[in-house]
Amino acid sequence: MVLIALLLVFIVLFIAWKKRRVAIFIVACAVFWLLGSWLAGPLVWIANSAYGSASEPRLKARTAIIVLGGGTRHDFYQRLVPEGDGMARIDLAASLYRRCVETEKACFVVMSGGNPQHHEQSEADLYSGLLLDAGVRRSDLVIENQSLDTYENARNTAKLLRSRQYDTSVLVTSSLHMRRAMLAFEAFGVHPQPAVASIREPDSRWVLRPAALFDSNRALHELVGIARFYAWRCLGLY
Repeated sequence: MVLIALLLVFIVLFIAWKKRRVAIFIVACAVFWLLGSWLAGPLVWIANSAYGSASEPRLKARTAIIVLGGGTRHDFYQRLVPEGDGMARIDLAASLYRRCVETEKACFVVMSGGNPQHHEQSEADLYSGLLLDAGVRRSDLVIENQSLDTYENARNTAKLLRSRQYDTSVLVTSSLHMRRAMLAFEAFGVHPQPAVASIREPDSRWVLRPAALFDSNRALHELVGIARFYAWRCLGLY
């Protein structure tokens, strides 16, 4: 988590720089107050970029619907369930697939997501069962369950798509994640249409709130990931 890393930096500075401890403490309090209140809104707005509103992708005769996993967690009954906006991604993908079927188009769904949480199932395996329940035909479902991050989502999905014929592709993820995901897929030669499953609305208030800290952390995670993408491109690693 970005905020934990930032807190560790302040702790190290506080320990190492004895003559400036008061100043470091005041700056740390101010930074975390802003991140937990007003600054969350601008950070979310920047991270959302051009994807802060819903868009309707154009489905063609052969469409690949790519769904990125959003994590897994155990609920109150210790059942493994999608985390965060995972269900919204599943619902949107299933809705797009139904539109394909209703208009007699040939669509298939690529469910991409490994098991970075080290649970009993990967994201792709868990989400795929829910996609089948939502009406996606098993013959139209491709499971990619090895990816541990967005880079691997794009790389592994691109490999799968090379062996399939399609006219257009649609990428399903959240508004915060979409910009980084689009950059990754385009770097591997896949140019999907964005389909935003859930939109994180910017919310700026001066009151310290746990939700604002969460928003700041998520937005900073994506912004750091975007900066890392461009750094890797400059170094020829992406």
